[in-house]
Amino acid sequence: MSRQLIKFATYLVLFVLGLGLTHTLTQEQLLEQNQERTARHATALNDYIHSEFTRFSTIVSFLSSSALVHQALQYDQQDNAVDRYLSDVQRASGASDVYLLNAQGTVVASSNWHLPHSYKGNNFAFRPYFARAMAGETVTDFALGQRSMRRGFYFSKAVDFAENGRGVIVLKVNASKFETDKARLDTGEESHFVLLDANDVVLLSDHPDWQLHATKALSGEAQEQLAQSQQFLGQTINPLGWHWLANDGQIIAEQRRYLVSASTLEGTSYRLLMLSPIVPFNEVHAARLGLAMLLLLLVIALVEYLSVKVAGYRQLLFSQRTLEEQVQERTRELEQAQDALIRATKLATIGQLSASVNHEINQPLSAMSAYVAACKRLLMRSEPEKAMENLQLIEQLIRRVHAIAGQLKSFSQKRPVKMQSISLQQSVQNALLVVGPELNKHHVSVHESGLEVSVWVDPYQFEQVLVNLLSNACHAMEHCQNKWLRLEASSNESKVYLSIIDNGPGIDQHALSTIFEPFYTTKSEHGLGLGLSISKQIIESFQGNLSAHNHRDGGAEFLLSLHQQEPQS
Repeated sequence: MSRQLIKFATYLVLFVLGLGLTHTLTQEQLLEQNQERTARHATALNDYIHSEFTRFSTIVSFLSSSALVHQALQYDQQDNAVDRYLSDVQRASGASDVYLLNAQGTVVASSNWHLPHSYKGNNFAFRPYFARAMAGETVTDFALGQRSMRRGFYFSKAVDFAENGRGVIVLKVNASKFETDKARLDTGEESHFVLLDANDVVLLSDHPDWQLHATKALSGEAQEQLAQSQQFLGQTINPLGWHWLANDGQIIAEQRRYLVSASTLEGTSYRLLMLSPIVPFNEVHAARLGLAMLLLLLVIALVEYLSVKVAGYRQLLFSQRTLEEQVQERTRELEQAQDALIRATKLATIGQLSASVNHEINQPLSAMSAYVAACKRLLMRSEPEKAMENLQLIEQLIRRVHAIAGQLKSFSQKRPVKMQSISLQQSVQNALLVVGPELNKHHVSVHESGLEVSVWVDPYQFEQVLVNLLSNACHAMEHCQNKWLRLEASSNESKVYLSIIDNGPGIDQHALSTIFEPFYTTKSEHGLGLGLSISKQIIESFQGNLSAHNHRDGGAEFLLSLHQQEPQS
């Protein structure tokens, strides 16, 4: 009974922990998704407003260099040509007004010249955008319209029309244009944005109640500065009462929590805030918690079911592990046997070549003995130069003996498999050091062509294959008069094909299908019949191929197919 209670308590704790973890992960995931979405929307809106500001600034710069605008300031033309020109620019650009001020700040041309509320004759010298433009700046400013009381952005630039002659061209865009255009951007139905100036006053917002309010209470100095600039024409700027959550990128506005993504509008001091509401718990978590409850109950039921079956499986798993260990042990034994066979084949090959190798080594040894005796006589006759020549010849013969002995030692040693890209020609030369004495003994000439390529092999195992094939070819030509071997290589982009061709009697037709089988041999006096079988296995371990057939011109041909570089899996 106590065991059942413990199990029930364990399941209950796991159930509660699972629900708690689901709740936490869901909350974090939704918050992260909301942050990414808010940042993406903020970037899109920032890019849009920046591109529009840049477009209007470019139009103002273009108008400041217009000859027609220069003439209007210089000659005070009265035929309304400039007015109509500015009216065309206003309609084409989407601006609300375009007008030209003289050096005193009086409007001399305006796009609304034909309307009752035309700006012509009005003086806007009190506006900061006029003074700053006269000082040489390209200005982007915000203010309330003196007549319309509408919020707008003013883009202004000085017009230099003659020596020391200067006016100002101004383009006004209603703030509502950006707020209505925002509705066409994919920023979410419940998200909002605000564009703040340096005093944190809301210049733009798609939330009407936030417009011309400050996100925090303005200081007395800031209020005095705004009153002097007449930017808001005396309108009181009240705080919104937002509460910023410390170090969390969130605010509480109108009793609702928002995620905030803030960025600065390039080229201005304005800050753009994108506000995205945080989804309430009951709207999102309930479905996921319900699904989590169902999954947890299913998991508990599955665990309970498996716990009943686990006792029987333990014995099965134990038996499986025991069997796997036995298979691994047998595999190791087979690998050891394979290594022993390869080593035996190497030693058998060396044994077959021993007489020729002895002859190849005895020749330089006999020559060295003769040169040593000659050196003694030359030194006794005080002829050191000739003695030195004999010593140099002795040194060459010693190097030759060392090379033969070293290659035999390298050939016979057991080495770990190490695949690498090596020179085919160098491998052939190393193999010829081992089998060369046998070839010389039987007067076999060797012809090579196309060996200047690389192959992807284990160099020591590959040289064993070459020694075996060359030795077999030498024995096959034992009763031929004129004996020769051809080693020809060709390649494409990824593979190398090496042909070893002899002029012996060829391979019996019935033996072509069994020549690579273990213990097959045509050498009645020596050989285990494992050389070709092991050679084929070695080449296939390189992901290559070894095949044999009779050459069309007579004799046998063994064809090796190898990779130039490490093959892709």
